[in-house]
Amino acid sequence: MEDEDFYREVIRRAPRTTSLLGVEFNLDWQFDWPDAESVLVQDLDDAPLRDNEVLQTELDYLLNVLGTDSSVDDFFTYIDSGLDPLAETGQTSRTWLIGLRDRAARNVRNGDPVERGQTGEVL
Repeated sequence: MEDEDFYREVIRRAPRTTSLLGVEFNLDWQFDWPDAESVLVQDLDDAPLRDNEVLQTELDYLLNVLGTDSSVDDFFTYIDSGLDPLAETGQTSRTWLIGLRDRAARNVRNGDPVERGQTGEVL
């Protein structure tokens, strides 16, 4: 039961990231997307500044409480994520999360993609 309580708290404190990992990267995500990068372009690079700020904060939290690759793998399993970072990117799950956090931070530094003219939206 302790694990259950722990994971519920992690989900409560990182709902946006949990949604990305468990909903966008659901068990059959590859039927909807050609690759993991396509998901990240939509959900991070083309997302509003505020979404990236939230992801960055949540990923900082996740990396703090999930200190090992096995703990990240266990979390992915708990939320039924279909993503296997090692198979998709050649990176361990925790290293992949660090890269995701760094990508969100870079997007925050670069500002809103619509204002930068980097999406397909009309300015």
